[in-house]
Amino acid sequence: MRNAYLTTLGVLAAVLTVAALGTLVLPGLAGSVTADNGHGGPQFEARLRGSEEVPPVSTNTSGKADFEFNHGKTQLHFDLSVEDGQRVQQAHIHCAPKGQNGPIIIFLGGFHDKGWDVDGNWIGDATATDANITNTACGSTLAEIADAMAQGRTYANVHTVAHPAGEIRGQIQSDGDNGDDDHGGNGGNSRHEDD
Repeated sequence: MRNAYLTTLGVLAAVLTVAALGTLVLPGLAGSVTADNGHGGPQFEARLRGSEEVPPVSTNTSGKADFEFNHGKTQLHFDLSVEDGQRVQQAHIHCAPKGQNGPIIIFLGGFHDKGWDVDGNWIGDATATDANITNTACGSTLAEIADAMAQGRTYANVHTVAHPAGEIRGQIQSDGDNGDDDHGGNGGNSRHEDD
């Protein structure tokens, strides 16, 4: 009885170790047991300025948002920096082409009614999933949101106490290394305004 118990524990420990280390290598199975929770999918960015708001806002505040999907487009990793931000309340991804306002589709940060003073990296290494989509105007999955980004139909927006409708904004576009052959490498955008 004791030997059977020890043998069972030994087998269980071996199975758990193999599964935990991801070293189970059976033909055709290795890829299916590996979760797609890393980076490496399409990459996008937005350079945020008051002049991009609709209507334009005169401000010294600026910012940059970086977005990277995993290969399966089930996770969206993002970073957001804001320079000279005063009483920043919240930030979002919105659905609309350049020059038009649109609904919030994903929250990036906030809401804090009194706002934060931000000068540098505000949100770092955050992750959104399909569950974070608040409005389906640009899609009900992150894969559809990635397509909308590639088509130039999304923008990042930072809202402040002084400008609750948005103080700085930037159209989301491919950063030129989108890691996905589906969009031809430029996400439908061939230039950056700063370049």
